[in-house]
Amino acid sequence: MSNNLFRKISTPGIIFIAVIVSFSSCISITKSTLREPISRVIDAGDCQISSSGAVYMNFFGMIKADFMPSSVKIACKDIVIYCDPLVVEDTSKADYIFITHNHLDHFSKTDINQLIKPQTVLIAPENITNKYKHVVHHTAKIGAETELEKIRFKVIASYNLKSKMHTKCDNFVGYVITCDNTRIYIAGDTDFIPEMKDLKNISVAIVPIGEGKTAMDPESASEAVNLINPKIAIPVHYYLNKNREQRFLEKVNKSIEVRLFQDYN
Repeated sequence: MSNNLFRKISTPGIIFIAVIVSFSSCISITKSTLREPISRVIDAGDCQISSSGAVYMNFFGMIKADFMPSSVKIACKDIVIYCDPLVVEDTSKADYIFITHNHLDHFSKTDINQLIKPQTVLIAPENITNKYKHVVHHTAKIGAETELEKIRFKVIASYNLKSKMHTKCDNFVGYVITCDNTRIYIAGDTDFIPEMKDLKNISVAIVPIGEGKTAMDPESASEAVNLINPKIAIPVHYYLNKNREQRFLEKVNKSIEVRLFQDYN
């Protein structure tokens, strides 16, 4: 943004808006050329879990990368659930939409608006549900357990131990979603945190295997999964073609089945 533009703007409020507009215009998340037409569907009990697929991220021209996001779809009998939907091409409307936090690779207004229908229930932290008071919603409060018409869910803490990107006081969240007898843990952007030791009887753990700064790296993610001991572990939230999937796979206990949405290596 030029100095001339700042000189033309006289009030702090307008300056703030101008900075936000400029900031947003320098970030784009679009469909990756590596995305295959159909994501692999992972069967887990009565549920089928899939991803919206790889995205291409451009942050200020400094980070340009193909990325596997945390965006997942869970189909359980006649229920359709999305968590952190991002660049979704699926036309299935959502019965439930879960959002872990308000960062751009997790909270996409475009995708929410595309997937929502009059009966859709949105579950998200308060800073998001405050924007969606016109739809049926539940504010996610850490530790709370809620039973809805067709599913149950518990809100789990999700934070970094050192990075300030996702601090504990931000109240970002993960979820354990229960459909019939299938319990799916969606970790969100988190480190290997003490709260994970309380997770029991998890059918599927969907965990980040990132760079280790703002979310678990493959090694710490495997430690977390080994502690949680799900039947199936699914890695998400990582740059493609960096061998992170293989590093994760090598460290996970052999009794746990590791499934990938797509093979990119």
